[in-house]
Amino acid sequence: MKMKTAIAEVPVTATRAKSAVPAGISRKVAGFTVVEMMLVALLFAWLVIGLVSAQIYGMRVYTLAATKLVATSGARQVIVSLRNQIQEANTIYIGNCSGDWQTYVDITNGTQQGNAVEIYETTNMADYLICYLDTTTSTNRLMLYNSVMNTTNDLCDYITNTLVFDAEDGYGNILTNNQNNRVIGITMQMSEWEYPIARIGGTNFNHFDFYQLRAKATRRAID
Repeated sequence: MKMKTAIAEVPVTATRAKSAVPAGISRKVAGFTVVEMMLVALLFAWLVIGLVSAQIYGMRVYTLAATKLVATSGARQVIVSLRNQIQEANTIYIGNCSGDWQTYVDITNGTQQGNAVEIYETTNMADYLICYLDTTTSTNRLMLYNSVMNTTNDLCDYITNTLVFDAEDGYGNILTNNQNNRVIGITMQMSEWEYPIARIGGTNFNHFDFYQLRAKATRRAID
């Protein structure tokens, strides 16, 4: 007689290992790959380079603006001072200097253009000022000599034009005589460093920028 052996079927339950990723978060956004990290680093480097480049450009623009302001401000102060002295003067002559103030010579006949002007503040002929262009140095300085104090002061440097002063009529024409109601013209052309740290062609020469300032004035007391 055959005996049947009953084998009980035990249910098999599949178990999953617990994931380290919290529930509700996709595996795709749980971290960054090496490629993603390299891309972020590259973008950050570009951002830093852009900021540094903008800073350097801003410094150069500031240097350029500061140079122009310093150059024009100093020249304006000189022109304003000369204008006031001309307006308050008793007698004015246009002349030339070949060296220092002692070489001054009036232009008595001919075109009233020169590199110097002689200003008598009163009728006292011992009290006068001579503003002249000193071309004996490499900087071409505009100097002012005071006969009363016997002093010479440097007003402005790097003047490039030789005819700084002229005498004109009311229509702007250059005179050829000492007309009483003439207008004294002042023209200052100068060169200044545009970028003091700039290099040209790998040398130590700096890049210069050029400026021109003009003014006109006449005596208030007309004889």
